[in-house]
Amino acid sequence: MKEQYLDIMEKALDAYTDERIRDYIDEVKRDGLTEHGFPRLGADMGILIAYGRRTELMDTFIEIMDICCEQIPKHKAANDFSVREVCCCLMLLEQKKNVSDELLSKWKGQMASFDPWKLYNAVAVSPDTPIGNWAMFAAVSEFVRGVLCGIDTTEFVDWQVSSQLLALDSNGMYQDDPPIKNPMVYDIVPRQLMAFLLMFGYKGKYAERIEQALDSTAEITLKMQSVTGEIPFGGRSNQFLNNEPMEIAYSELEATRYARKGDVKSAGEFKASAKLATKKTLEYLELEPISHVKNRYDIKTHIGCEDYGYFNKYMITAASNIYMAYLFADDSIIPTVSPAEKGGYVISTSDNFHKTFLNAGGYFIELETHADSHYDANGLGRVHKKDCSSFVCLSVPFPSQPNYTLEKENPSAMSICCYAENGGELLFGADDKAEYSLLSSEATADTATAVFNCNLSDSITVKQKYTLSENGVDITLSGADNIGFMLPVFDFDGANNTVVTVSEKSVSSEYSGFLCTYGFDGCLSADYKYYYNRNGRYRVYSVKGNYLHIAIINTAK
Repeated sequence: MKEQYLDIMEKALDAYTDERIRDYIDEVKRDGLTEHGFPRLGADMGILIAYGRRTELMDTFIEIMDICCEQIPKHKAANDFSVREVCCCLMLLEQKKNVSDELLSKWKGQMASFDPWKLYNAVAVSPDTPIGNWAMFAAVSEFVRGVLCGIDTTEFVDWQVSSQLLALDSNGMYQDDPPIKNPMVYDIVPRQLMAFLLMFGYKGKYAERIEQALDSTAEITLKMQSVTGEIPFGGRSNQFLNNEPMEIAYSELEATRYARKGDVKSAGEFKASAKLATKKTLEYLELEPISHVKNRYDIKTHIGCEDYGYFNKYMITAASNIYMAYLFADDSIIPTVSPAEKGGYVISTSDNFHKTFLNAGGYFIELETHADSHYDANGLGRVHKKDCSSFVCLSVPFPSQPNYTLEKENPSAMSICCYAENGGELLFGADDKAEYSLLSSEATADTATAVFNCNLSDSITVKQKYTLSENGVDITLSGADNIGFMLPVFDFDGANNTVVTVSEKSVSSEYSGFLCTYGFDGCLSADYKYYYNRNGRYRVYSVKGNYLHIAIINTAK
């Protein structure tokens, strides 16, 4: 698997044309170093060159590294994210002897002059003062810089790590934006960085607490992974190509950590989780042109992206994340079967992350019960099938107030959800006013069931039962009159239209060799509205009735 990680790094670099790289260099020379995409690009080049790949870029790499090592010790330029990458690259070059001693000595000397207290953006006011995830990046960067330069960075690293441990919930998950927002990317990445810090040799006074935190969150992290190998939806920086390489790094680090503790079972499960995420990452990288976001819109449109999530910064982040996996992946660990592949469970996060996951029969669903309306919506926001397209049904819901670019404005928040008629008005289970409570759940090896109440108003409560099996996803509604379902049907990925077929008791969408069919017992609306999310455009129908069946198949088989 390790060789595949270099393949991913090379494919990420291949997405940058020579012209784009040249323009990027000229931009930084003109405006100065301002963010971390540029150093990450240079580090990726240097690492690949050290392993005998893309050696024709040596002169370009030296030009980029000269700029980075000269400017990073002088300016705040998102160094929290960059110093680790640059220092890891220099360590490898020193080991492989790919550049002259004089050049390496100059770069190391420049990095040794870096003042962490002044030049990282996120420095905690005190060890007991909470601060966001950038501080964890800074802690790791500074520890790695200390190893490269032979500097004692203990005080700074311990200071930062202490502030980060304050953010963990009862499951050990990282709360980056409490009390309710807590994006899923920024749960996983700080914990991945904690694991990396341990693997890189951190033995400071918080090492044991990090280990305990990682142990406490192992099960739920494995079970949050989709059957397609993807991290949960939710919040900022989600649905980017770099998400799964981040998950790969986390899983490889945990596989190695558990193997060193003698826990063969956990090591094998994490190794299998990394393998599943690697498969999905390579699938995305095989698409042409390669995009940093999970849709097929032209990257110039910025659709699916927050303002900061532009190509130059986020495309190379996939390589940055995957190198952490490469460094500590142990291919002597045999992947077994991850919980995501095995299924047969229902699991919920703490209320801080407001998610419930069901996995059985090759199907996986993710329910959101207290959404951040700037990114998500309440209700059923994800339905995935093993070995099938992640888009053909739904991967992420539709926000009402998006903090990222959409093709057009959404009429409201939306998901696969219930509705109820109330005085001529439709009340949606996707709305942020809808209140969900989990009543019961159970799972066997072959099925998983969860029952929720959804309060749509003071007087209307809809009971919802979700059941997964190898036959698909079944949802039944009860408890109120004049109720039904809202059905988002995939229509367009930014470049390709689906084939949508409507019949009396079903509606289906065929996409890229996969077919998603919604079957129901009621009446489908004659018209629909368009809704938009990070992945593309959807037709949203309503269907009056109490029963919905969702099935996804591979039509190519």
